[in-house]
Amino acid sequence: MRRPIAAVVTLLAVLPLAAHAAPLSGRWEGVFHGGRGDQPVTLICREGQGGTFTGLLYMSGDLMGPIENGTVAGDSLHFNVMNFGFRASRQADQMHVVLSIVHGQTHEMALHFTNPDTAALVQTPEANAAARARIEVAWDQVPDSVFAQHRVPAAAPIAVADAMRTGTLLLVGGGPAQDDVNAEFVRLAGGASARIVVIPTASTDPGQDDAALTDGDRWARSLGVAHATVMHTSSRREADSEAFVRPLRDATGVWLPGGEAGRILVSYLGTRTERELFAVLARGGVIGGTSAGALVWGSECQTFRAPKDGSPFQMGDVSALRLGDPHGVCFGALRQMVIAPHFAEFRMQPSLAKTVAARPQLLGIGIDEATALEVQGSVGKVLGRGHVTIVGGGAPAPQVLAAGARYDLVKRASL
Repeated sequence: MRRPIAAVVTLLAVLPLAAHAAPLSGRWEGVFHGGRGDQPVTLICREGQGGTFTGLLYMSGDLMGPIENGTVAGDSLHFNVMNFGFRASRQADQMHVVLSIVHGQTHEMALHFTNPDTAALVQTPEANAAARARIEVAWDQVPDSVFAQHRVPAAAPIAVADAMRTGTLLLVGGGPAQDDVNAEFVRLAGGASARIVVIPTASTDPGQDDAALTDGDRWARSLGVAHATVMHTSSRREADSEAFVRPLRDATGVWLPGGEAGRILVSYLGTRTERELFAVLARGGVIGGTSAGALVWGSECQTFRAPKDGSPFQMGDVSALRLGDPHGVCFGALRQMVIAPHFAEFRMQPSLAKTVAARPQLLGIGIDEATALEVQGSVGKVLGRGHVTIVGGGAPAPQVLAAGARYDLVKRASL
């Protein structure tokens, strides 16, 4: 699941007020300098009555969401978009802002007033089609027999794969990279002697240059290790070859970055690559994944209808949830479990609750950004700044776990 911006965001202006400010209503534009590089930002404001306003927020041309609870007091603004809270003030035609990510880093951003147009951004049909192509998944590349083989019968109990007796999963809820989580992954992989493989397949876009994603030195610096080997293919035939999987034979740790989970599954489900990943766990290694790289380790995943404009921010909307999708199966290290990253930040609670209500045999695991669930055997330990929420599995109410909490996923009990 690709989530291009992480977390609850606070906008704090640092410029003094001006006597002749630009009108609020209109289009404000700038650039967000985040972990995924520079992303253009467009804030469309529509001033209402009684100190209120509405509007829309776009990131890289994708609709992030409508403005909610917008209030105006002079040149100060307060509003929400999705689960993000904003404060802002302006001087003339400028907003100089600080973005404080609740579970992560702080960024500066400047917006400037460009014109009084309050209409929504209009994408051409060609642009919408291209955006949808980036998030749609070519499930037809996977034989139906592979999905059938991975589907866990409804009557089967909640369990973990045999490889989990010796291996560790480090499941991260997404958001900007966290040094402490990266350090824990490297520690579990063997520290200075770790042999790391990175599989960035979820992050690749069709037709885009993958050179940066396949740069082993870049990933080594990001994870804080001396060397990392990168493996990536969109060919199931290559993924099933001896030559492709050879780096996994010596790996002590494998890292799967975020993006679109379907690309991981289409490429590797039911192939030699999948079998070698489980072999890493079986010999005591660690597999870490963030966002899409985490959710593929349940036995099922949530699938959603692609929004018409292709915006990745709208992918988790409960109204677009596909229940009973035959393609909604994953690797299954955690059996009868479904993992929902970006849980608080992208309001995944309704869709996860609907999923486990429709399939009560499932245990739902919601992981906030900048938060990880470290699973050894059947026991998970919470790390990081947010929470892990356990839904379903016979529990009368969701259980919210903070850092340091330990939970037995099979027994469905806190320890």
